[in-house]
Parts: sequence; C-alpha cells; structure tokens
Amino acid sequence: MRKLASVQEIADIRAIEGADKIEVATVLGWQVVVAKSENFKVGDKIIYVETDSIMPEKPEFEFLRERKFRVKIIKLRKQVSEGLVLPLSILPDGKYEVGDDLTQIIGVRKHDPQAEQEAKETTRQAKNPIIKFLMRFLWFRKFYIKPKKGGFPAWIVKTDEDRIQVKTAMFKIEKELGTKFSVTEKLDGQSVTIFLERIRKNKFEFGVCSRNLRLKQPNNSSWWTIAKQIDAENVLKEMLEDVNGHRIVLQGEIIGTGIQGNKYKIDGYDFYAFNLIIDGKKLPTEFMQHALNDYSIKTVPILDTEFKLLEDIPTMVEYAKGDSVLLKTKREGVVIRSYERNISFKVISPDFLLAEKD
Repeated sequence: MRKLASVQEIADIRAIEGADKIEVATVLGWQVVVAKSENFKVGDKIIYVETDSIMPEKPEFEFLRERKFRVKIIKLRKQVSEGLVLPLSILPDGKYEVGDDLTQIIGVRKHDPQAEQEAKETTRQAKNPIIKFLMRFLWFRKFYIKPKKGGFPAWIVKTDEDRIQVKTAMFKIEKELGTKFSVTEKLDGQSVTIFLERIRKNKFEFGVCSRNLRLKQPNNSSWWTIAKQIDAENVLKEMLEDVNGHRIVLQGEIIGTGIQGNKYKIDGYDFYAFNLIIDGKKLPTEFMQHALNDYSIKTVPILDTEFKLLEDIPTMVEYAKGDSVLLKTKREGVVIRSYERNISFKVISPDFLLAEKD
C-alpha cells in the first residue's frame, strides 16, 4: 500500500532567492517549501505527506481548509513545492523510525478522481430513474440482473507506478551502471486492464477491470466500451493461441469524453496500450507496439528507447516537461522502464500539476 504520509529525513535545506520567511527542504527526491520559523535542519526526522493527499479536518491542518484539506503542488517565489513537511511533535507519543507509514495514524486519504469515476460509472445503472421505478415491482426485481463488480484478479499487478522521487537509491545505482531505458508519454486518462485466462484447452475466461475492480457484468461503461471497441476478447484469444499460452493481460489508458476533462479533445473514447503481458512476462515497449499494430491497437507514444538517466532527480523532472504527442497541451509526464532490469517508474511534470484545477 502506498505511504501517503511517512517518517522521513531532511536531506538538504537551501535558501530561496528573495525569500526571508521560507526555504526549500529536500526529502527523498522531493523539493518542499518550509517555513524558516520551523527551524528544520539537515538530518531531522520529519513527517512527509505526498501531494494529492487529503488531510483530516483537524485544527492542526486548518491552514489547508481553503484547499479542501488537499495537499497540492504549489509554487512560492518561483520555487515548486511538492508535498508537505510537518514536525513529529504532532504525532501521538511513541518511537518513530525513518520509513514508518503514518497514513493510518494521521488519517490521510488519497485524492483519487479515478476511484470516484469507478464508483459513479459502475453504479449508474442502479441509479437510472426508470430502473429505480421498476424495482418497485416483484416481477422486475426477480429478473433484473444488477451490474456486477468484484475484486481485482490477484495474479495481475495493478497499474500504479511509483514516482522517481521515492526511488532515490535505485536512481543512483542505475545512473552509475549506465542502464538504458525506454521512455513513453504518460497519458492523463483512465486505466483499464483486460485479460484472458485459459481454463482448459478450448475454454477461456475473459475479464475487464477498472484500476481497482473487476467489472464482471458487461455494461456501457468506458472500460467495457473500449474492450468491445478493440475486439479485445478475440484479439487476446488469437494472441494467446499463437504462443500456446496460459494467461494474457492488456493494460492501457482510456482517454476521451468525460475523462479527466478530455484534455486530448477526443469524441467518444480512445485506447492506448502501455502493457502487454503474456504468462507473466511483460513485452518490451517496441515489441508490444509491433504485436498490437497487427490489430490496429494503439500504444502510448514512445519518446526514446535508448535513454540513460540524467544528472539528478530535479533534471529528470525538467525532462518530463513538454507537450503531449497527441495534442498541443502540457503532457502529464513520462514513464521510464528497463525490462532487462525489471525497473519501472514515472516522472510527473510539475507544469502539468500546477495547471490542473480541482
């Protein structure tokens, strides 16, 4: 589970030009603006809270009320601040070590528009006024089948990359090794996982999942619409038969109408794959692109296939900035992977986050 709040250590503190009351602290790979009056020092153990966390409505977090208690990326005196640094003194008495997860102790939850969209779309049929009216009648209740949803398949890894800022040790090692990575654009959409599992020789189980749930009953949600649009069941069956495989998983991003403000100006829905996994083995990006081209299935834009890590994490964050390949709009960031080293992480553009609205 992701640590939204944790005990960390201040790695560095430096002045902000023209600022008398604030300075910038480095925590893991994050740059966070802090008040000089807090007297934080290098080596201090502190609480670090990630961006897009929702703090509980308590007096100590009242300063966040105007932001609806959400920790957002902000810019102060031209310095980007990612997250929140708090003193350990706000915690209950106890012994705390670097790395301890404080999410539950503090009561932090994640700002998660995708989860909200999941709940909205998967319950939409039940809230339909016609269905609501007909539910009064026994004959209808007897035959009406509610849309089913359930647990995400345990054998499939969910699509949620770690950010580079929490990968400081890995970054140092792979930079020294000169590891080569592939880079793809991170699209700002809605993730979908589609799978096919061989049960017997000629019997298969097909499934469609949102980011967190398996949607067992076909419906008109964006996830099932895309699965039908790309003829996913037949495509995956053909691909699995070609290699005499047991399991195949296709994961990607849905963009379009009603999704994250439809930044890419899509009429309806469109799909871009970022993972193709056959019997537990993830195909390299270029191989995936080649395999899916035969079925007219798009892949996320490939930006580089021979990329080496840059000087430091702030430089990597600068690299993530830029326009989307799909449309002249700020891109969300990039996803960087080494299939040989089994490493994958994302770098989010602060320009994109700063431009985002609630």
